Amino acid sequence: MKRFTLWKIRDGRLGARLASSAAMIAAAFALAALAPGAEAACAGQNARETRTDRAEIGKDRAQLRNDVRDVRRFERLLLRLDGAQRAGDKAAEEQIRKRIHGYLRGETAEAHRDLAADRRESARSRQEVRSERREVAGDKRELDRARENGTDAEKMDARRDLAHDRSDLRDDRRDKRDDRRDSAASRQRLDRQREILVELRKLEPDVDSGNSGALARERSLLEEFLRISREDAAATGRELREDRRELREDRRERRDDRQESAEPR
Repeated sequence: MKRFTLWKIRDGRLGARLASSAAMIAAAFALAALAPGAEAACAGQNARETRTDRAEIGKDRAQLRNDVRDVRRFERLLLRLDGAQRAGDKAAEEQIRKRIHGYLRGETAEAHRDLAADRRESARSRQEVRSERREVAGDKRELDRARENGTDAEKMDARRDLAHDRSDLRDDRRDKRDDRRDSAASRQRLDRQREILVELRKLEPDVDSGNSGALARERSLLEEFLRISREDAAATGRELREDRRELREDRRERRDDRQESAEPR
């Protein structure tokens, strides 16, 4: 019996068909060999994102508790200042003001740290969008190849993968917008807190002398700082909800990846 190999078949339609078939088989084996690594990389990325989301949720919960506690503490300080002013107790007023100014400085320093954290999260969101864009681009190439040479099942799988990753990209873009908004709001709150501190320092001599206009302005600034602190706590609650949503999305992505890995190829 004669044995035919690609090296022995040099011409003719039979040789061309065999060569084409062999090339397709080789490509299929190559893709099969690469697929587990790609799936592992994707699963690893999703797992890392899930761990990051869980860590963010834990930090947001702790931050929300601290924010609420700080707001209540500030409210109590303002009530004590009101009581000292009504009683005409100058010594108590001075002591409470020192505590209030220390609180304001601490809150401003914390706002600076929050802004840095928001910027890191925004950078992470941008990276996730870039990664998902690459996924979508790869899905489009796979769909084009399936349309040219693939079976109906392969076309359907390619369309499904593209739809899934497009949905993930929309989610990541929304997260990016949310993080950018949060970062901008944190920047605005921090800037205003710093401005309030500067103005309060300038008012101190007139406040100490009992100037009614300075006292009224001081009260207005303290009330504004309280409002900003409440807004900060509300923003932390919003970030907690967003991180919980991102965790649900990452879980869905991991579930989709597992389902795709379990399907026969």
